[in-house]
Amino acid sequence: MKNNLIFVHFNTNEVLVYKSINQSMKLIEKQQLFINETLVNEELYRKIDNFLLELQKRIENFDNKHVRLLATGIFQEFSIEEKKQLVIHVYVSSGLYFNIIEPDLEKFYLEKSFETTEKKELITGMIKQEFRKVVICGSFQKNIKEISSLMNKFEKNNIDVLSPWTQELVEESIGTDFILLKGQELFNERDAWRHKFDHMNKFAKADAIIVCNPDGIVGKGTMFEFGFMVAYSKRIIFINEPKDLSILFPYEIGLNF
Repeated sequence: MKNNLIFVHFNTNEVLVYKSINQSMKLIEKQQLFINETLVNEELYRKIDNFLLELQKRIENFDNKHVRLLATGIFQEFSIEEKKQLVIHVYVSSGLYFNIIEPDLEKFYLEKSFETTEKKELITGMIKQEFRKVVICGSFQKNIKEISSLMNKFEKNNIDVLSPWTQELVEESIGTDFILLKGQELFNERDAWRHKFDHMNKFAKADAIIVCNPDGIVGKGTMFEFGFMVAYSKRIIFINEPKDLSILFPYEIGLNF
């Protein structure tokens, strides 16, 4: 685990702030923050904004490389549209991604925590295993070694890589406009869309989408996929800070653990 990461956990009536120190997470702050459960409104936005503005004064490196926002409790009960509007507001206001953790993933973290400590603590479970399933995006033409390395790391940590499902490429497709994985066939140039759609359809099943961009450059194929990622309201994590994005959107930089 990286040192000096800040995790901010918003729950129904309190906010917990953790910092990674010497390879472990330490609770450094706890505040009451009453959330009106009636609806998502300006009062909620103001409370979150004020908390983050004050936190920014107290920590270094307040950015999407070093600060992670998590939310459970009442936030999980908001409608899909309310969640989207909250994510947009927090991103525009702070530049950070407001990660509303779904109940099934929260349950997974609590169970992982209990396996380790016999206590159900969200952050402890995240440290043990942050993801269950991921999709990796990136240029197979340029970055197959880096993508393969990521796949190996995830698989060693019991994380299911939904796509790509193999590191083996169809040799005849190397150097062409569309790389095929072992088992895929391309009947004509339009058939590439079928394979592309199958890859993007797996976004809905993943806990996060990992963008492998070792040089910072994001290829046209991955650029095309961003709209689908955002539409599915998924965490988007770049391995390195992206360059030349045509439009900014909520994302994180770097894996945590």
